[in-house]
Amino acid sequence: MDSSEAELDRIEAQRSTDASHDQQNRTYLPMNIHGSQDFSQSGGDGVTPLTGDTESVPEFLTNLRLSDLYAIRGEDVRMIPEVFSKISDGNKECLEKLRSRGISVARIKSNTGDSILHLAVTWGHLELVKEIVCECPRLLLEQNSSGQTPLHVAAHSGHTTIVEAFVALVTFSSARLCNEESERMNPYVLKDKDGNTALYYAIEGRYFEMAVCLVNANQDAPFLGNKYGVSSLFVAINTGDVSLVKAILKIIGNKDLKGKKSNLESKLQGQKSLAHVALVTQSIGVLDVILDEYPSLMDERDINGWTCLSLAAHIGYYEGVCNLLERSTKGVYVCDQDGSFPIHTAAEKGHENIVEEFIKRCPGSKHLLNKLGQNVLHIAAKNGKFWISNMLIINKDTEHLGVGQDVDGNTPLHLAVMNWHFKSITWLARSSKILKVRNKNGLRARDIAEREVKPHYIFQERWTLALLLYAIHSRGFESVHSLTKPSVPLDPKNNRDYVNTLLLVAALVATMTFAAGFTIPVPLQQ
Repeated sequence: MDSSEAELDRIEAQRSTDASHDQQNRTYLPMNIHGSQDFSQSGGDGVTPLTGDTESVPEFLTNLRLSDLYAIRGEDVRMIPEVFSKISDGNKECLEKLRSRGISVARIKSNTGDSILHLAVTWGHLELVKEIVCECPRLLLEQNSSGQTPLHVAAHSGHTTIVEAFVALVTFSSARLCNEESERMNPYVLKDKDGNTALYYAIEGRYFEMAVCLVNANQDAPFLGNKYGVSSLFVAINTGDVSLVKAILKIIGNKDLKGKKSNLESKLQGQKSLAHVALVTQSIGVLDVILDEYPSLMDERDINGWTCLSLAAHIGYYEGVCNLLERSTKGVYVCDQDGSFPIHTAAEKGHENIVEEFIKRCPGSKHLLNKLGQNVLHIAAKNGKFWISNMLIINKDTEHLGVGQDVDGNTPLHLAVMNWHFKSITWLARSSKILKVRNKNGLRARDIAEREVKPHYIFQERWTLALLLYAIHSRGFESVHSLTKPSVPLDPKNNRDYVNTLLLVAALVATMTFAAGFTIPVPLQQ
C-alpha cells in the first residue's frame, strides 16, 4: 500500500469516528432543511424531484442533491497533496475514488481552508465544479481562511461560466425553498475578510458580463460597503461602465424622485458621493445616468465640502461643467466651505475655458466675489494665471474687476506685484486708475514693488518692477527715471551663481518682447 492509499484510509477512519461523534452530539448548521421540507418521496437517493417545466432547468441541476444544502457536519479533514493535485488538474476520478471509500468530500479542506470546490473553481474546471456542487451544494456557502466563498473565487478569477452556473444553482434551489430558507441560500451578500462581495471582485476585474449577471441575481449586493466604505456601485461608477451603472440604479424602487433618493440612501453603504465619482473619472455617460435618475445628487457635497460644480471646476473637467450648467446654473452661486465659488476654484487652477464658460452662462457679479472680498481676477492674479487675467481685463463685462479691492484694499495688480507674477503686469496695469489705487496701508502697486525688491539681482522681481515702471511711464501720469535700487551680486564669495543669473537674464531679454510694446524705429525710406 503506497502512502496516498494509507492517507485515504486514515481519512476514512477519521470519517467513521466523526460520524459516531456527530450522532452523539447532533452538530447541525444553523438550520436543518429537513424540518420544513419532506424529501422522503424523492426516491431515497437524495436527488431533487423536478416539477413543472423542466426544459429551462440546466442539465447539470437534474442531479442536484437539494437535501444536502444544510446537512449535518463533522470536523474538517486535512486535504492530502494527492487530492489537492488531482482536483487542481480537474481529475474527476479523484472524486469518484473519495466516494468509493465513503469519504465526505464536503469536509476535506486545504491548509488555507479551501474546499475541493474552491480548488476546482480556482482552476476553472467547469464540469468538475458542476459535479461537486450538485453533490455538495452547501459548499457554495463555505468560506476559506480569507472569508471567500467559491463564488468570490470565481468572480476574482474571471470565470464567468462558473459564476453563471452558481447563479443557476441558487435560482433553482431558492425556488424550491420557503422564503426564510431561500434567504439563507444567498452567497451574493456574503463578504470576505475585506468586506468585499463576489460582485465587488467582478466589477473590480472589469468582468462586466459577469457583473450584470450577479446584479440581476441579487438586488442588495451592489449597495453593500466593504470595510473601507466602498460599495460595488461605487466601483462600478469608477470604472465608467454606463450599462452596469444603469442596471444597478434601475433596481431601486419608487417612482417619485424623493422616494427613490431616500431608498438609495437607505440601501447604500459607505461613500455616497456618486455624482462626484463620475466627475473624477470624467465619464459623462455615467454622470448622465446618475443625474437622470437622481437629479438632487448634483447639489450634494462630498467629504471635502465641494459641490459637483466646484469639483468639476477644480479638476478642470470642462465637459462635466457644461453638463452641470445645462441642468442648472444655481450651483454657480453656491459657495464652498472656504467661501469661494466654483469660478474662483477654476481661476486658481488656471482653467481658462471653464472661467469663460461661467462668465458667458452666468452674467453678473454675485459669484465673482468671495467672502474675503477677492474677485475672480484677484484669484487669477495672485496665482499667476496670466491668461485668465488677460481674458478678464479685456472683457467689457469683467474689466471693472481690475479696480476691485479685497478686504486689505489690494487690487489684482497689488497681488500680482506681491507675488512677482510679471507676465500679468502689462495687462493689469493698463489704466491710470488702477495704478493710482492704494491699499489700506496707503501703498500703490509701485510702492510695494520698490519697497520689496531685493538688492541682489533676482530676475523675476526686477522684471516685474521694470514692466510696472514702464506701464506708469507710458500712461504719462508719473515720471520714472530709473530703478530705485541698484543690483549687487548675490554672494561676493560665489560668483558662479551671479554669472549664471546674468546669463539667464540676458537670454530671456534677448528672446522676449514687451506685450505693451517698445516702439521699434522704422528705417527712413530712400
